[in-house]
Amino acid sequence: MSGGHFNHEESYLDYIADQLEQDIKYNEVPWDNPVKKDDEEYYSFQLETKSIEYLKGVARQLRELRSVLHEYDYAVSGDTCEKTFQERVGIK
Repeated sequence: MSGGHFNHEESYLDYIADQLEQDIKYNEVPWDNPVKKDDEEYYSFQLETKSIEYLKGVARQLRELRSVLHEYDYAVSGDTCEKTFQERVGIK
């Protein structure tokens, strides 16, 4: 399937979700003592629990939105159809 209506840029939403999840994972790591892994240094912004919980939901929403846009892309690009789009995104 080719898609291309969004020039495949909807995939960038996964990158943003990945970054949020990484920030959440390393939230307790202080700036002055980063975790060193795979030639990278990970540290956090030390957010409050309520902010972290909210951002977990945002990451999930970004992934869901990327999936919906991906299916829409295929439908309007002629790789699938509107009925398939509706089925795959849960429109009843």
